[in-house]
Amino acid sequence: MIYADHNATTPCLPEAAAAVAAALVDMPGNPSARHHPGGRAAQARVDQARTEVAALLNARPDSLIFTSGATEACNLAIFGIMERLLATRPGIACPATEHAAVRAPVARLAEAGAIIVQEPDSRTGLVCAMLVNHETGVIQDLPAISAAAHAVGALVVCDASQAPARLAVDVAALGADLVVMSSHKMYGPPGVGALWIRPGLGLAPQLYGGGQERGLRSGTLNVPAIAGFGVAARVARERVATRSTHLTHLTARLEAHLRDALPALVIHGSTGPRAPGTSMITLPGLRSGWLAQLSSIAASAGSACASGTGEPSSVLTALGVAPADARNSLRLGLGEGTTAAEVDLIAAEVIRGALRLMGPG
Repeated sequence: MIYADHNATTPCLPEAAAAVAAALVDMPGNPSARHHPGGRAAQARVDQARTEVAALLNARPDSLIFTSGATEACNLAIFGIMERLLATRPGIACPATEHAAVRAPVARLAEAGAIIVQEPDSRTGLVCAMLVNHETGVIQDLPAISAAAHAVGALVVCDASQAPARLAVDVAALGADLVVMSSHKMYGPPGVGALWIRPGLGLAPQLYGGGQERGLRSGTLNVPAIAGFGVAARVARERVATRSTHLTHLTARLEAHLRDALPALVIHGSTGPRAPGTSMITLPGLRSGWLAQLSSIAASAGSACASGTGEPSSVLTALGVAPADARNSLRLGLGEGTTAAEVDLIAAEVIRGALRLMGPG
C-alpha cells in the first residue's frame, strides 16, 4: 500500500516517536508538580518543546499554548475571541472553504447571535482564514487578509495546520492574531496541537480547572505527545527547504503523468500559489467510484473528517464544482518519504481507475 494521504495525517518521525517513548518510560511526573524531580523533568520537556514549536513560527515561546490538537485550538481561538466581542462586534467572516474545525464553531456562534459576513466591516469581530487549504493546497494571501481585517478593527484567526510540513511559517509576516498548529500534520504524534496568540491579546478560557497554560487551557498536559511535537517542529525547521523542493518535484511529476493520460482532468488550485505535495483532482462527469478503484493506494476524496459521510467535498462545492463530481474527486497527498517510483505507481493506478470507469456501463 502506497501512502498518499499526508494531508489527513503524516507518519510520525522515528525521532519524534522516540521522544514520546522516552517521556512515557522515564521518571514519572506531572509538569505542575514541580516540587520533585519527576515533575521538574516533565516541565523541562514541555519547555523545550514550546521553544521548538515557537521557533518554527519565529515566535516567542511564551506566546504559545499547547492543546489536544488543531480542533481544540480553533475552538479556543474562535470562542475565546467572540465570547468577548459578540455583543459589540457580532460579525464573523468565514469562507465555506475553511476546515470543519473552524466552520462548526462559527455556525454555533451564529445560533447565539453572530452574523456571518462576506467582507469584514466595522461590526466584524473575527476573520477566519487558513494559510494552506486542506484539500486543494491553495495558499491564501494572509498578509493582505490580515491587513484588510485590521483596517476595520477585526481580528484574524489562521488555521496553519497544513503549512509547516511543506512551507516556512512566520507569524510576524502572516499578520494574523491567532495561529493554529497540529502535530500530526507535520510528522509528529497525534493528540497535540498549539495556538499562537499575539502578545497582548486577551482570550476567554474555554476549559476551566487547574489553570494550566496561562489559565487558558486547564488540564494536565500530554507531556509525551508534546515532547514528540517539539522534535517534529525542530526537524520541520531544519528540513523545510529540502521538503519543499522534494515535494515540488514529485507534485509536478505526478500531475504531468495525470494530465498526459487524462486531458479533461481538473487539478484544483493549479492556477495560483499552492503548497507542494497536494493534488486535488476531478474528472468532470466520471462515473462514481473512483476512490474505490485504488486498491493499492491510501488516498481520500477530501477532508478526513468528512470521510464516510457520503457528503461531497465542502471545499469543492464552494468552488462551484457539481456535487456529483465533488463527491467523486481524489485528494493525493505526498510526503517527504514518497519516492519518484511511488509517484509513477500512484499515477498509473489513478489513470487505470479512471479509464475503467470511463468504459462501457
